[in-house]
Amino acid sequence: MFFNKLGRIKMKIKKPPGLRLIIFVFASIAVLFAVSGYIKNSNREFELSEQTALKHSQSLTVGSFSDLSGGFWSILDKLFTDKEIELATVPVAIGDKYKTYFEDRKYFKLDGTISTTQQRLSDQEKTLGLKLMNIETGETEIIAVNVEITTDGVRISSPDNYQIEIVERENGIRWNYWNTEYRVVKPENTVVIKNNFPREETVSVLKVANGRVIKESKKATTGFLYAPYSDYLHQETIIEFGRGYDEGIVSWAFSILRERGVKSTAFPDKLVADVEALSPRFFERLPLLEQMDFTEFVIDPQKSAERVLVIIGANQENAWAHTCNSSDACGWVQFTPGTYSYMRTSYPAAELIISFREGAADHVNSIMAAILLHDSNLSNLIKRYGGCVAEDPRLEELLDASYNGSPRHVFNSLDITLTDSCSIPSDWDVRLKAETLGFMDKLRYLIENDLP
Repeated sequence: MFFNKLGRIKMKIKKPPGLRLIIFVFASIAVLFAVSGYIKNSNREFELSEQTALKHSQSLTVGSFSDLSGGFWSILDKLFTDKEIELATVPVAIGDKYKTYFEDRKYFKLDGTISTTQQRLSDQEKTLGLKLMNIETGETEIIAVNVEITTDGVRISSPDNYQIEIVERENGIRWNYWNTEYRVVKPENTVVIKNNFPREETVSVLKVANGRVIKESKKATTGFLYAPYSDYLHQETIIEFGRGYDEGIVSWAFSILRERGVKSTAFPDKLVADVEALSPRFFERLPLLEQMDFTEFVIDPQKSAERVLVIIGANQENAWAHTCNSSDACGWVQFTPGTYSYMRTSYPAAELIISFREGAADHVNSIMAAILLHDSNLSNLIKRYGGCVAEDPRLEELLDASYNGSPRHVFNSLDITLTDSCSIPSDWDVRLKAETLGFMDKLRYLIENDLP
């Protein structure tokens, strides 16, 4: 890794290993389960073709391990099926008061320096369930733990004979809610592979009043299952499962837009799903671009990219489903309410989910919205700079910079750097904000290494 004269990051890391073994029947079932789960949850009726299922099953590498008795087990089986009901029924709870704690966060700057800032945070203490697995035997067990908060930080209080610690990430984050990374000190050879994490939500209940049944809303604490990232789960099996899922969701989003006859704004004579300039690869990269932490990316870009694929592979439709940042950008591709609403009104034929939170959490729906946003931004680029911009090799950079920051900053940059030749120069990004410049560094790394 080195820096150019502008202080921008330049790096070239080897691609992930290309080993792709054919998965056995379980993986096909898991892929079908994931997609059918999406269809069921969104009340849509679509059929997954045998060709699509086979394509995804063959893109996965399944690790099977022998236990001490000579039997075999798969990490995918342990993640998705083993003792899931038992984990889901662990009583979860949230404390009444918010408590303050501090963490030292590390931020990598574009000038090549790292700053450390003590961040003041707050959260409620909790009771949650953990699924533990012995990495030698594959045996799983379910326990309940308490999350305790002091000004010194967050710690895990475990039952007797267990000792579980929170792992600090390279960017300084320790307590990361349902995606907190754990280290099991005792018992040995044990890892956390999933948790049942509590959240407060509004639920509808029926009640009888004056002889009539009425519906009312109330707050309730419910748990949801999530596989937090860990070094143990960072294995090719799960990475490939994440890749296959990501590709499948993007393909599904294009298919729905085509089936609904959604017209392109950039090319009004075409369906948006048939615009050649909008490559599916653009949208397969979006979850990685949005979810790779920049500091961790600079330290180890390949691990940072694979980390996102691990989370997708281990959680599938639940990955980042409940995640929103301080700007209210939500979901795996971080849509904001205003932009999402604009896509709904601009492309009514797409029939995007009305609720912003539900729409951002839904992977297929949010990728559909991202395709539409790219089409809208492409339309504005063509109007301003001509049709040749749609054929430029740097189009993905222009569209992703518009997606992350604002088209305004892209226009300002191009107005300064673009010549009459309509060829986007390599230093076109002179007026982008620092966050978007980091976004460009991540994008260029993914493109150079053909990821995901």
